Amino acid sequence: MTAKEVLNTLLEFDKAGKICIGILVHHIIRNDIDEVKWILEKIENVPVVYYLHDFYTCCINPNLMKNDIQSCIDRDIPCKGCCYLGKKEEHLEKIQHFLRAFENRITFVAPAEYTKEHWIAFYPEYADKTIVISHQKAIGEYTGNKEAILSDEPLRLGFVGAQKQIKGWDIFKNVVAAVKDAGCNYDFYYFGNGSEKVDGVTPVEVDIATQGKDAMINNLKEKRISAVFLVCVWGETYSYTTYESNAANCFIFAMKSGGNIPYTVEKNGWGHVFSTEEELIAAVLSEHNLRNEINNWKIYAKPGAEEYRDNDDILKLFSKTNKAKISWMLSRNTLFERVKCGALNKMFVGTRLK
Repeated sequence: MTAKEVLNTLLEFDKAGKICIGILVHHIIRNDIDEVKWILEKIENVPVVYYLHDFYTCCINPNLMKNDIQSCIDRDIPCKGCCYLGKKEEHLEKIQHFLRAFENRITFVAPAEYTKEHWIAFYPEYADKTIVISHQKAIGEYTGNKEAILSDEPLRLGFVGAQKQIKGWDIFKNVVAAVKDAGCNYDFYYFGNGSEKVDGVTPVEVDIATQGKDAMINNLKEKRISAVFLVCVWGETYSYTTYESNAANCFIFAMKSGGNIPYTVEKNGWGHVFSTEEELIAAVLSEHNLRNEINNWKIYAKPGAEEYRDNDDILKLFSKTNKAKISWMLSRNTLFERVKCGALNKMFVGTRLK
């Protein structure tokens, strides 16, 4: 939709008795920031909630990866030499102008404490306007897949999610290659809808659209997976697969650079966090020690959730007594606006990172 179409739609809703009580900005990646600002300026008298879906407010690279290779979320790596540096200053100037325009009525919502802490490091002036609301709520306990793996039984190890470098796919392939000649009693699996095939890895198709929202959990349970590789190399703001894996009582391998994943794993005692790929491979090659670690966790750790439900607490930030003042008259798009909207949408679909 173009900016005009958004406002036209709100006016139509208003005429139908459906009142706008607030604005939720989920993300602005690949959007024209000036146009988003223009839309919000036309919708007055209601709160603005900005969801910290990513780190696009901190850099033009929303994943905070220097040259798409090295995580720089901890700000311990200089921007010099990064391919994004040339556009960063102009981008941040627009972002900061955008945020300042609504700072008297804006609330920033982070999906996790990790995300909040790291975002505030970039924007300390908004610390008192930033809160945490998790995507999901844990309900009950699942006690299946908690038994120790017998010594003559293979450890079932799975990679969960997208086959992307930033998700740790290359690390997983390196682990599989290292194990190939080591004689370890492991069965490797891939859970997702990626097309790449790897020798020695059994693919398991997981598709939420056709199998339902609990597709990943159900597949992990069915295969009785011992442990999963959630070895992202960038600072994840939130990870559904972390909670899905724990809901199936799978031990989690995480990388220190993986953002909210290692934060959650360490905080809850859900697995093992590794500092380097070499450390991870060494641990996997030490089968006796790995079995002991996984079995001890299976036996003594708190069971995962029976289910996760969507968390609607974010709705509490809006009041039914609010009513937006929409400073706008119905208007048709120009040809340029329609073409621009189509181009931006095509670029977003083709280049989105998450």
